[in-house]
Amino acid sequence: MKTILVYTLRVNSSYYGFFLSLLGEGRRRGWRFAWVEPNERESADDERKRLARVFDVLKPDGFVGGYIGNGRPVIPPAGTPSVWVDTSKPPPGVTTVRHDNASFGEAAAKALLDEGQNFAVFGLKRHKWSGIRERAFAARVRAAGRHCRIVRLPGDSSHPYAALEDIRDELLKMPRPVSVFAVSDKLAAVTLMAAESLGWRCPNDIRLVGVDDDEILCMSFTTPISSVHPDWAQGGRLVAEALEEQMRGEPPGGEYLYGAAGVTRRATTRLPYVRPKDKRVERALAFIASDYASPITVEDVVAAMGCSRSLAKLRFREETGKTILEALEEMRWERLLVMLRREDADLSALPMQCGFRSASALRALFRRRTGMSMTEWRKKWFLSTADGNR
Repeated sequence: MKTILVYTLRVNSSYYGFFLSLLGEGRRRGWRFAWVEPNERESADDERKRLARVFDVLKPDGFVGGYIGNGRPVIPPAGTPSVWVDTSKPPPGVTTVRHDNASFGEAAAKALLDEGQNFAVFGLKRHKWSGIRERAFAARVRAAGRHCRIVRLPGDSSHPYAALEDIRDELLKMPRPVSVFAVSDKLAAVTLMAAESLGWRCPNDIRLVGVDDDEILCMSFTTPISSVHPDWAQGGRLVAEALEEQMRGEPPGGEYLYGAAGVTRRATTRLPYVRPKDKRVERALAFIASDYASPITVEDVVAAMGCSRSLAKLRFREETGKTILEALEEMRWERLLVMLRREDADLSALPMQCGFRSASALRALFRRRTGMSMTEWRKKWFLSTADGNR
């Protein structure tokens, strides 16, 4: 059994999907993993000595490291199959796997361009990856004939809360409504805090998309944050394949990219800009936006509106142009397509994860809308994107 040493901080919840993918790929290959967390209290020299002792004891067959919550360069013994993940300055001549940052900006633009004329992107001055996301978003928006303001904020990606006042000041310069792309979920959370402190309603005054789809962070607000979901499954697979190639004796080198699987839409992009005239319809839309992925029914939405079923259905259609069932189905459908694009998707779990009442109901809806099964759709989608995987 081969041992793979992974050197990373495991507290970075936004990378859980990546790690789970890597573990799954390793299990299929018969690998086991040893996890070593950096000790940031030690000096760089002491840390390298500590890792050297770990290598002497474990004698790992492969190494995964670099920047996954830690900026210290760690060099494994010569000849060890190695992959650096999301590392801005890897050693020369090594194999790297990193975010396709441009794809995140493009996915966010696609999600926000359905409404509005005013757009902005909030990035971080200190980070190259942020600049790539910013430029890709702005280019896509401007190509659609819309205005886009690029705001580069001071501060560190791990602690963007210091930028709260700067974001407040920038928001006050912008016309409302405005659609904002924040280059990380943490920055999106600060942006939402700033908007709420100004009395802005999201998404009536501001629509917002982040990156990483960190569910704990995105669901921490009364208005859950929409976010670009990185294709963690592809990232883990690329790392495993690169290690396997080196274990077979192929030389290291090259850069492989994993991109965006889609955007998980939550309440910050859900509700319309124009507030419904009827408060009951506004309550219904807010309830649907926050709970659509659970098995709520039309009756639950009617109960949230606080009126009779017939009046609820009449007012909802008057204000939105849709039935309550159509609104629920549309949100669940979008979430389903994002989940299906993940290589690690469990088809049997999708009905529960996307709010459908049963597997048979989901299968019938999918075939009615696409003319194929979910398995057939996934196969077609992955074939269409295969050329860009490596």
